[in-house]
Amino acid sequence: MARKRRSRLEIIVDILQVLSKGCKKPTHIATEANLAYDRMAKIIKALAERGFVTDKGSEICITPEGLKFLEAYSQWKWLLDTLGI
Repeated sequence: MARKRRSRLEIIVDILQVLSKGCKKPTHIATEANLAYDRMAKIIKALAERGFVTDKGSEICITPEGLKFLEAYSQWKWLLDTLGI
């Protein structure tokens, strides 16, 4: 049985969840989020441009804005799941 592909939003949330546990090196983020390194790097760049993550030299860290986004996503996902949508 084929696995359902993740949407871009789900991938972003996976990356932010990995980073919510602490700053990580890019290779660790790619591994824990189950992504190819080049795809993860493009998404990290987009997240950095929006202020959700910062590059601290050799590690990437989530910002307070990234944590707010993750919390808002969790609340909306819970609500939609509760309503069966």
